[in-house]
Amino acid sequence: MISNTKKHLAKYLKECGNFTKSEVKELIEKDRVLVNEKREPLSYVVKNDDVVTVDGKQLSTIPIVYYIYNKPIGIVCTNNTNVDNNIIGTLKLPYRVFCVGRLDKESRGLLLLTNDGHLANNLLNPNSHVEKEYLVKVKYPIDDDFIKNISQPIILRGKKTLPIQASLIDNYTFKIILKEGKYHQIRRLVIYNKNTVVDLLRIRIGDILLDDLEEGTFREISLKDINKKHLS
Repeated sequence: MISNTKKHLAKYLKECGNFTKSEVKELIEKDRVLVNEKREPLSYVVKNDDVVTVDGKQLSTIPIVYYIYNKPIGIVCTNNTNVDNNIIGTLKLPYRVFCVGRLDKESRGLLLLTNDGHLANNLLNPNSHVEKEYLVKVKYPIDDDFIKNISQPIILRGKKTLPIQASLIDNYTFKIILKEGKYHQIRRLVIYNKNTVVDLLRIRIGDILLDDLEEGTFREISLKDINKKHLS
């Protein structure tokens, strides 16, 4: 369960009340939130024995959850429900979650969804160097020279990319392992090497594998399924 220790009221309302940042601000401005029957600022640190109510209804902690999802092409990795084919409206999960490492609309494969902000920050931190593995199919034939060239760092948004691992599968398909997640990095690497991505499938994040999860379906997983080094 989520611990309330050293959690500011703003974060408590987001995690335990399932409210957005803008909703939290509105609740406070309209004096709809009470802590032990008193008004408190968003900076108030909620203690384990505090009673937090919204419109007179006491909030309770919610479980931290983890799901893996085999995203099809066309689903958008956004929590904005006004966007067509958004992932939240598509899955209709019982808890408010977010994607840890997005896939663009035209890509498919493994996604991790959770409400565990601490884990998400660790996985997304560039210094963590968590591996993400993909299978990529391209339009034009490739060879060992293409693999050698695509493995070299390039400049994206003013910064040099980290070295990557790539290996040839057949004349049109290769496997690539990244340790960062820069903006459309794989597609840009392929374009840089005068080719075009036809299909991009993510099959692994750290120790989490896509395996036989059917496209368009999701499955709840536990902390045991996620490498312990990313949980501290």
